[in-house]
Amino acid sequence: MLGTIFVIGSIASLILEKYVLANNSHVWLGAIVPVLSIGFIVWLMLSSLMQFNATNILLAIIYVSLSFIFWGQGNDLYHQRVVHKVYESSNL
Repeated sequence: MLGTIFVIGSIASLILEKYVLANNSHVWLGAIVPVLSIGFIVWLMLSSLMQFNATNILLAIIYVSLSFIFWGQGNDLYHQRVVHKVYESSNL
């Protein structure tokens, strides 16, 4: 059950990261989810709520990596939107 909740929460936070937090002019806002995810995973492991085994460490590395990838993709979406607006306004 906890695994299902973790997966659903992870997917929701990554979608929030890409389309809301990182997809704006404030670059630092997109860093919230990756930094919080690192802190949360470290807290889980240090408080023994998440065991130190290969599977959990691999899942943690994958999730943190995806957080940074989605941050970059959100920034790219914002950049494409700005370039499109500039291109549209120069054609008028």
